[in-house]
Amino acid sequence: MAPTPTGQLELYTLMVRSRAFEEAAIALAAAGDIPGSWLSGVGQEGTLGAISQLRPDDYLTYTHRGSYGFIGRGSDPKRLMAELLGKRTGYSKGKGGRHIADLEHGILGKSGTIGAHAPLAIGAATAVQIRGGDQVVMSLFGEGTSNRGTTHSSLVAASVWRLPVVWLCENNGYMGSVPARAYTAVTDIADMAASYGMPGTVVDGNDVSAVHQAAEDAIDRARAGQGPSLLELKTFRMRAFGESWPELRDPAEIAAWQERDPILLYQRQLTASDRLTVADVEAIRAAAHAEMAAAAEFARESPFPDPAEAFEDLYA
Repeated sequence: MAPTPTGQLELYTLMVRSRAFEEAAIALAAAGDIPGSWLSGVGQEGTLGAISQLRPDDYLTYTHRGSYGFIGRGSDPKRLMAELLGKRTGYSKGKGGRHIADLEHGILGKSGTIGAHAPLAIGAATAVQIRGGDQVVMSLFGEGTSNRGTTHSSLVAASVWRLPVVWLCENNGYMGSVPARAYTAVTDIADMAASYGMPGTVVDGNDVSAVHQAAEDAIDRARAGQGPSLLELKTFRMRAFGESWPELRDPAEIAAWQERDPILLYQRQLTASDRLTVADVEAIRAAAHAEMAAAAEFARESPFPDPAEAFEDLYA
């Protein structure tokens, strides 16, 4: 079922807010304020069509890329930005960087190794099953991560135990600067699902309406106790692998995908159906950029953690 008119505006606003956060983070990385680098999710905001449907008591595990998982779940941009800058006011008190946990919004954090967050999804889903609840765990991963043993083991466990997991593969076509055809033997990651006895669906990841519909079906299935599903969102990241990395992909390919910017596509859909006006677009953008500028300023002004706190919070 498509979102209501109000829901469509809310989804569009989430996408614009996520992009505004990304742009603020990119600027901070360029200024040297973010230690290391920022791995941008610009171009992958269609994923919000799935994330936005989670209930407040559902769970999310996420990849190392982008901010849309946090924005979609309702995390505070100020605390997110502060964490990226290593500040005491961040979600992980400045010690996590991109590895952020926001338990208030069901975001379980991630491991420092690729694919190691998939077992976290299995743990959360097993807890849901033991408690007899109907929460859903949505677990994001990239097409490169589909080759990891942790991913395969987790898919097996979810299927055998009929766990309420929605596996969501964001296939942006590249691992670093290496095209997917060089490291995956299949064209569609969703084909893997049949090996594990679960439905697998390929979706246009830049069409947020299509993502919404496919995710709704998978979420309903999981919530009804019918087990996991695998959705593969075909998408594209518009920035280099990291803000400190050179861009080695074909400029013509990037330009072609920019014409299919998920925010632009959804904006056109909503304006064509009179759900969105030019004035609405300008107001939503202005509010989002003001919000993220304030978040960046909050992060800059926040204190760094005291060195004496280095060994606090190592164990719960």
